[in-house]
Amino acid sequence: MKSTDTQETVVGAIGGLATGYVLWLAAYSIGDATTTVGQWSLIVLMLSGVLGVCAGVWGWSLRRAGKRIWASFAFGLPVLPVLLTLAVLADIFF
Repeated sequence: MKSTDTQETVVGAIGGLATGYVLWLAAYSIGDATTTVGQWSLIVLMLSGVLGVCAGVWGWSLRRAGKRIWASFAFGLPVLPVLLTLAVLADIFF
């Protein structure tokens, strides 16, 4: 792997993290007006888990195809939604 491949992989991962964060914010904004945080957090956690599985399969197939930038984007996509939702749930229930 060349140095430019590593740099592009990092950029793809950062893009995935940023996109995941924006999706998480959008999900919480939608649920903020309709349900309580505790109920909506569980729904968002389930959606984040589904996103994680789908992104993992997508990233794996992209990596096998040699598309490292998009694969790192896909692998980075579900990280923040899952972590942030778990943090909200931990704050609510503990």
